[in-house]
Amino acid sequence: MRILEEEAEKRSAIEKLALKYVPDSTQEARGQEIQREWKPLCVLEMTIDHITGKEAIELARERKT
Repeated sequence: MRILEEEAEKRSAIEKLALKYVPDSTQEARGQEIQREWKPLCVLEMTIDHITGKEAIELARERKT
């Protein structure tokens, strides 16, 4: 995990999240909301090194054929 400290990087990340979770909102409305919450906002970036889990049975069957 790392904290995004550069303003441009932090702004880009939060705008992408806002667009993903509030796609029907206008760009102006999203910008106003981001600006309202900007000062206390902390954005973290998580880099995943390794993932484990069960393979879906459909995928396992496909691999065997």
